[in-house]
Amino acid sequence: MMRLVFIQKEKSDKKVIESKHLGNDTIFKKYNVFEGDIVRIKENEIALLIKEGKLFDVKEDIGEYYVDNPIVIDKKTVQELKKIKIRKSENEKLCVLFINVGILKNNKYIFNNPIKYVNWRNGESSEIYIKLEGLYDFKIENPKRFISQVIGLRNIYTKQELIERIRNYILNSIEEGINEISKEYKLDVNYLSEYSKNLEVKLKQNKYDEKLAEYGVKLTYFDITKLEVTNKKFKFF
Repeated sequence: MMRLVFIQKEKSDKKVIESKHLGNDTIFKKYNVFEGDIVRIKENEIALLIKEGKLFDVKEDIGEYYVDNPIVIDKKTVQELKKIKIRKSENEKLCVLFINVGILKNNKYIFNNPIKYVNWRNGESSEIYIKLEGLYDFKIENPKRFISQVIGLRNIYTKQELIERIRNYILNSIEEGINEISKEYKLDVNYLSEYSKNLEVKLKQNKYDEKLAEYGVKLTYFDITKLEVTNKKFKFF
């Protein structure tokens, strides 16, 4: 069974496979590999070794690794990896998938339909409706789930493609997160923008995050750049 084996020496004349231009706009890239090649893992990425729909190995630490077929293997790890099947890769030759696990920043959101907000004033709460725009950050928190259960294998997968797919789940999480802030700080809506900008909002893993969790995605931060209060719920055009 092919594995990625850490290289102790830095210099080698073997072919080196590394990700190129993952940046803030690319979720993953796939490269074909052969036994003896070297896989170079950089900051904010992990490497998955895949063949014919099966996950052979996962490496998260920065460094260089031989694509090797070792005599001694960790049987427990092998059994765990065998349970993971990679969608749309049944006919795939041996390849390495570099996944961006850094925080993907400055993604714009907008609520065209006003959302319900629990407003606090003079110690009393009331429900109002607000229209919001802003920015959010997210990350791929569970890469194996992301690839095996949701997306499957492709040569390249961009951030924008993922955002289009999970847009509604992101909006739901932001709405719930905003009301978490309201509940915790008993905020008047007039102070909501200030709090969202100044706090590194780590959204709690409550039920509203289940859909994002199914994708292996975690919302890490949001702020509000535009807020408008309305008296009734209607669609903004």
